[in-house]
Amino acid sequence: MIIARAFLIYLILSVVTLASCGTQSPGHITQTTSSFDGSKQLIMEPAWLYSSIIKLALFKSSKMPNEKLILTAVVRGSHIFDDDPSLHFNIDGETLSLSSVDRLRDIDTSEGFTGSGFYVAPSNWSSKDYLVDVSFLEKIITAEDVYVTVELTDFYAEGIFSSDAPITARQAFKDFLKQI
Repeated sequence: MIIARAFLIYLILSVVTLASCGTQSPGHITQTTSSFDGSKQLIMEPAWLYSSIIKLALFKSSKMPNEKLILTAVVRGSHIFDDDPSLHFNIDGETLSLSSVDRLRDIDTSEGFTGSGFYVAPSNWSSKDYLVDVSFLEKIITAEDVYVTVELTDFYAEGIFSSDAPITARQAFKDFLKQI
């Protein structure tokens, strides 16, 4: 029984590791400089909310006002975001709702993976962008309990931001703020 459980854990970790080959890990931060005009961009790959189908990503350009950046909410599956405000944060009991800067939502498809007898199916990801202040990020990073809800037309998705588990958004947000 213990050997079977250990093998199952090994199998799951192997599939997750192999499925992520060729893509950036959740929360990975990249800084680029434009050859065209010298502007700089700081991009954080979407990172998971704990126990959720939601990921959050960040984007900052040197062309943006110093205190502003883009927060992207990404939901697994092909979904239509509800009318604004569609992104909600419960920060230590205080609710803050955000409206998107997008008129339409984006849908991306991640590639599937086949290898060593395993198959990970491709998946769709729906996203919308929200303009936030750096002070908002500081607030959710330092708060004790932060819960996130994304309202979609057919249901809502929820997740826990205030977790420092591996590949979750809060630690990646902390690292992002250090690089601004």
